[in-house]
Amino acid sequence: MRRGYGLALTAAVVVFLFFLSPVPGYAIGPDDSQRVNELEQRIKALEDKGSAPMASTERSHRLHPVHSEFGLEITGGLTFVVHGVANLPGEKRSEGSISGDLAIEGPIGQQGMAVIVMDLQRGVGVEGLNLLAAPNGNPTGINADVESFNDVSLKITQLYYAHHLFGGMLDVAIGQLDITGYFDGNNFANDETAQFMANVFVNNSSIEFGGSDNFYSPGISLTFSPAKILDITVGAFDGDGDYARPFDDPFVMAELDFSLAFSGRDGTYRVYYWKRPSRPAVNLEFLADSTDTDLLKTANQGVGISLDQYLSENVGVWLRAGTQRERLSQMKGFLGAGISSSAWFLGRGEDTMGLGYGVNFIGKDYKNFKRMSGGGFEAGNEHYLETYYNAFLGGIGGMGMHLAPDFQYIINRGGDRSTKNVFIYGVRLQADF
Repeated sequence: MRRGYGLALTAAVVVFLFFLSPVPGYAIGPDDSQRVNELEQRIKALEDKGSAPMASTERSHRLHPVHSEFGLEITGGLTFVVHGVANLPGEKRSEGSISGDLAIEGPIGQQGMAVIVMDLQRGVGVEGLNLLAAPNGNPTGINADVESFNDVSLKITQLYYAHHLFGGMLDVAIGQLDITGYFDGNNFANDETAQFMANVFVNNSSIEFGGSDNFYSPGISLTFSPAKILDITVGAFDGDGDYARPFDDPFVMAELDFSLAFSGRDGTYRVYYWKRPSRPAVNLEFLADSTDTDLLKTANQGVGISLDQYLSENVGVWLRAGTQRERLSQMKGFLGAGISSSAWFLGRGEDTMGLGYGVNFIGKDYKNFKRMSGGGFEAGNEHYLETYYNAFLGGIGGMGMHLAPDFQYIINRGGDRSTKNVFIYGVRLQADF
């Protein structure tokens, strides 16, 4: 928000309070002055947000609730995306998708909260790219906003109860949860509605997340904060997200988050471990050897890191890396890094931009399987490049309308050097409320 607009809004509020006075000539009292000062501080805080790269700091990277003084909170967003693909003959060259999120949050007592999140999503996005996939079937695609249900009807994706214990030192959430909302976060590469769109820049592609196709699952998450700079989060979730035998083969994950400041610049450094005991039969085609049914009941596990660090008030850098068992997986690991910035040098501090590079390292077992299968497969690591410019069209404090041109380039699709590299161009329109 431009400063001139903020000052004008403040002045308008002062005039409004004056004309609300029941008696002519009434002076604004101490209570009213305090309210005006508080409003000025809020406006200044919203203005300051426009001078830094947009950060995703919520537990769920898809939601950014604004707290209401009346307790009940309703927030949401609409996302419309169109992508086109060059250098891909014989396939669809462009596809669109639309999605919507609606979150309702209500307090229960002084320390509890009930949350329901509903999604709708229509459109499958660009298909036919033949990309690498995780054992859970999640491809390294170009639009992480696409859900699997492809239906305009509202779906309840999250429904849970959260509670603060010991003065906020321990946070507990139990119910239907978004696993990625609690693990593998990143302030600059975690929100497909405002930042990068490619799957590999939203979450680590070398994690075989449990839950449904979209990583929603019944489970429990606990976050312990023994110090201001440290959070410890552990969680256990139904491996398949279908509520059938949820305690037999759970997906478990643990993460340490360190909030550090170097030269007065904030940064968050995360390290995590995860394990998934098994997967359903429908995931056989996504394993390192799609003919080996024993892999369905073979445990997968891995470690990873995710960090983000402000270099200045306007510029930040990020990095993700992880490994998993290549006996099971098409990818043995992932490494990605990038830079994010506000467009302060263009006089548009509300706009943000980012540049990211990532590589999925093909696994030895998958490489051997593809070679034995024939078809002229030439093994190579899958490389991703993406850049975007997120233009703020109107609103307050980053909430409102955004338009983001997005460009991606993929090398060695599906870990095959014989495939043609593709250039993806697109645009995203986002409305938050």
